[in-house]
Parts: sequence; structure tokens; C-alpha cells
Amino acid sequence: MIPIITYHAVEDVSSPVFVAPAVFQAQMAALADRGWQTVTLTAILDWLRNGTPLPRKSIALTFDDAYESVYAAAWPVMAARGFTGTLFLITDYMGRSNRWPGQMASVPELPLMSWAQARELAVAGWEMGAHTNTHPALPLLPPDEMAQEIVDSQTAVRQQTGQSARIFAQPYGATNPAVEALARRHFDGAASVRMGLADAASDPFALPRVDAYYLHPRLIPHLERPLFRRYLQLRQRLRQVRRLVKSDWVAKPADAH
Repeated sequence: MIPIITYHAVEDVSSPVFVAPAVFQAQMAALADRGWQTVTLTAILDWLRNGTPLPRKSIALTFDDAYESVYAAAWPVMAARGFTGTLFLITDYMGRSNRWPGQMASVPELPLMSWAQARELAVAGWEMGAHTNTHPALPLLPPDEMAQEIVDSQTAVRQQTGQSARIFAQPYGATNPAVEALARRHFDGAASVRMGLADAASDPFALPRVDAYYLHPRLIPHLERPLFRRYLQLRQRLRQVRRLVKSDWVAKPADAH
């Protein structure tokens, strides 16, 4: 089983989406102390498809949206321990803030990193992935706009960072058969928002992840135990119930298309 951790911003902000710098530092210290080694999602895909060996205690650290705090606060802490991550970029919003159409008003406005900063991470061994142009809920879009969001973001990542961007992450985890078909056509795999650990039976286009908010440093010694997997299953069920009551996004305004 391979944990794939989901981060967004590393900020002292009261939100389940973000992780405080002190907590992040404690998580990285606990992972290093327990002998975990970071791998890319591409390496996990090679393991799934071809049986390519991975270190016994492999973990992937993924960062959605490319917040500037990942560059400023997370990268130095990770680099000190030889860790790298996977960055999912919202290409039209690089160098701007997280106020894309559909963003919940309750989420504080925070800056995203620039292309120059993303290129630094790429040179340092980070993996670059696509996260659309403008972070829409893809199933709500007409087919042509859906395709543009997916394909153009991959192209922009490749042009700006020099990496092929073979990994995709759907904004909000929102998907349907059309989104999945496009992802399978243009990428090698995709990260989902379903809580769980990757194993040999995982779908390469629906890789399960663990929200960093639920990864208290005290839980890290238990990552390999069955109890932790049951804990994630419970969290997933609670999330599904919550999303029946309240969505993670608001509809994109008609004049924003």
C-alpha cells in the first residue's frame, strides 16, 4: 500500500483545506523519522502497470493548485529531508490568486506561485501535473470547453516547465464518463479525491489519496497498519454524506464562460 497525500496551501489559516506550517514541519519530520521515501505519481503508475519496484516505504506528496506557500514554506522543509512532490497547476491562474470562478467565498484569498517558481521546483526534481486552466467543475461544462480546459492546461505545463505533464487531477474531484475519457486519452493517470491508499488493484485514473488535514503527525507511525485504512474508509463515507448536503463548489457564473 502506498499513501498519496493531498496538500493545498501551507498557511496559518483556519480551514480544513490548508495545513499550518508547524503541522507540515511535524508531518515531514515524522515521515523522515519513520524512513518514508517520496516517489512521483508516474513511478507509482509504472509500479501498477509494469511491476517496476519501488522503495518499501514509498509515499507521494501532492499539492493541488500550486499555492505560493508550497514554494516558500513547504519546499525548504521537504528539500532538507530529500523529499520532492507532485504539483498540480491551474495554468491560467499562475502568478495570480485562488479567486477562480466557482471558488467558495469561505476560502480565504491566497496567492499562487509564478511560472518561474514552478520551473524551479521542476528543476529540483518535482513532478508537474495538470489541473485545468481555470479550476472549473468539469462535468458542468459543454464538451468543447471541457476538452479545452483539460488539453490546454497540459500543453501550458509542458511549454512552461519542460515536463510532459502526464498526470491529471480533476478540480474538486468532479468527474463523469466524458471527463474520464478525456483523461485517459491525454494522460497516463489521474489523482482522485477518494480517500484511501494506493495498492496493486488501484485504477491508474482514480488514484486514491489522503487529505493532509487528516494526517495528524501522531498517525504517521500507523500508516502501514490495517486500522489506518479503516480510518480512511470511515472518513470517505462521512465525506460522501457531507457532499450530499453541500457541494465543494458554486456554479460558474454564466458570464464567466
